[in-house]
Parts: sequence; C-alpha cells; structure tokens
Amino acid sequence: MNRAWRACLHLSFVIIPAGLPATSNPDTPSITVRTYNLANAPLKDLEQASRVAGEIFKRAGIEVRWLSCALSVDQARSNRACEEAIGGHDLDVIVSTSSITRDGMATDTSLGFASPLAASSQVVVLWDRSKKMAESSGVPAGIILGHAMAHELGHLLLQSMEHSRTGLMRSRWGKEELLRAESGRLLFTTEQATAMTGELMK
Repeated sequence: MNRAWRACLHLSFVIIPAGLPATSNPDTPSITVRTYNLANAPLKDLEQASRVAGEIFKRAGIEVRWLSCALSVDQARSNRACEEAIGGHDLDVIVSTSSITRDGMATDTSLGFASPLAASSQVVVLWDRSKKMAESSGVPAGIILGHAMAHELGHLLLQSMEHSRTGLMRSRWGKEELLRAESGRLLFTTEQATAMTGELMK
C-alpha cells in the first residue's frame, strides 16, 4: 500500500458489524484482521467473505477476530475502535479494485496480492475480479472473496510467496477449485496449517 493509502487508513476508522468473534481459548493461536472496503463492495458479500475466511483458518487451527474499518473521516473523530488492535499478529485486508490498484502489483488474472518478504502486514484483494469470477462460475462472490482473503493472508503467515500444487494456496483456481471452495473444501494443507500455527505460537 502506498503512503497516501496508509495515511488515509490511519486517519479514518469506524467499526461496523461483521465477521467472527475472537477465541476464548488462550491455547489456540489467533490473529486480528482489519478490513478496509476501498472498493465499496456490498456489506453482505464482505460479511460472507469474513465468515468463509474465518472458517478456513479455523480448520487450520487458527481463530480470527475481524474488525471492519470503514473509511470515514467524520466518524474517525469520535470512533477509534480499529486502533485498539495493534500487535504482531494484527493484519490488514484492503478490499480494492484493479482500477485503483497500483500498476504492477497484481497480474491480469490474480484476485489479490501480498508482500510477505517485505515484512508487510497488509494484503490486497480485488473485489471486481472476485465478482467477475463469480459471474462466470456461478459461485457466490463472497465465497470467492473470502478464499482470496485467506490465500493472501496465508502468504503473510507462511512468510512465503510460494504456491502449492493443490488446495487453497494453488496459484490459479479452475473449475475443480471453485467447486471445492463452494462446498467448503478448498483449504490449507496440513503442512501449511502446522507451519502457520507454529509461527503464531512462538
């Protein structure tokens, strides 16, 4: 994210209902994810995406606390709810579009991008491409967006840009992957889950 976007985000926080609650089990690794809807994606799709991504991480042994941070300078003056989550396991998801994403940051077909090798805590997912894939496949856009969120956050938690041959971390999703996503079976591998939980428990 460029400096202008980061400055905007630090100036404008407001909480809206969405996502899953944090775990009450201290032995379960957890992360906090702040989402920023720069794409003006429908709230129902963002809520579905958060639920889907949260379930994917739950299956990997990780609980997610979601904070939806709308961009509103007026409300930021009185509401700083999202600023409470500042820590080593706090990550940002920017819901953007290909038209406002910086050139060179995403390929022509990718649903998002992350920069784990740059020690970044932010990922970008592209709402317009998730919606387009939904229209062509029949899989709900919220489900596709949620899997894109989990995939990009996975890059950060795995601290790697590598993709796997199968599963959620595959570089491209075809018909088979989308069918698995719709049925809740497009997941992290056991090895990936172990690596992520191990890193979070350090």
